[in-house]
Amino acid sequence: METGISVLIVEDEFMTLNNIKESLTEVGYQIAGMAKNAKEAVHILKTEQVDVAILDINIQGDKDGLWLANYINENHQLPFVFLTAYNDEKTVKSAISTQPYGYLIKPFNTIDIYAAIELALKNFEKAHQNKKELVIEPTAKNTPIKIDDYLFLKESHLYSRIKIKDILHVKAEQKQVVLYTANKKYSLRYTFLEILEVLPKDYFIQTHRSYIINTNKVEHLGANFLLINGEEIPVSSKRKDAVLKRFKFL
Repeated sequence: METGISVLIVEDEFMTLNNIKESLTEVGYQIAGMAKNAKEAVHILKTEQVDVAILDINIQGDKDGLWLANYINENHQLPFVFLTAYNDEKTVKSAISTQPYGYLIKPFNTIDIYAAIELALKNFEKAHQNKKELVIEPTAKNTPIKIDDYLFLKESHLYSRIKIKDILHVKAEQKQVVLYTANKKYSLRYTFLEILEVLPKDYFIQTHRSYIINTNKVEHLGANFLLINGEEIPVSSKRKDAVLKRFKFL
């Protein structure tokens, strides 16, 4: 049974890499990508949906798994598990300094991997449970959020990463706010105004007291509505002029 969790594997030994892949598939995880070095891993992190990573400390290239762990901490909000054949004090201390969410010693089996990943996900949730559920990455504090940035939205026991440019619209529904993408919707424990404040104003605008839309996703404009992904979004008379100014007309 699939878990819906995508795992990045960073390992330069073919047999070990294949064993990890088979073990993950066996217990229902998806493979986000497989990398032999830090460069390949960074590319996967930038282009694929990764929920958790397994990092061998000693990999090909001039950048090892410790460097990659620090890169993930600085640029991506996701848990990672170290994999190594070494359990000496120096290696362990170096690994701990990067604040991993789990640790695997070779040799290992399927149950070891499953337990390490589940523990990493739980540790990650625990570390974030007292924080707000909306996490912006990778912009620095007080830096305007860009359309190519990401939001991390909490789902069950982990945080899912979505590109801001993939957001279609946001709708206030009774006691919650729902964020829509083409393939999924996310229920948020934030107020409508808090979401409006977070989204980049060059691309998002409020069209109605209950709607925020991504102007890049608008397919058609009507007299008092617009169409996004086949859904009709109302435009209030109060906001109509401001909305129309966002578009070019011939």
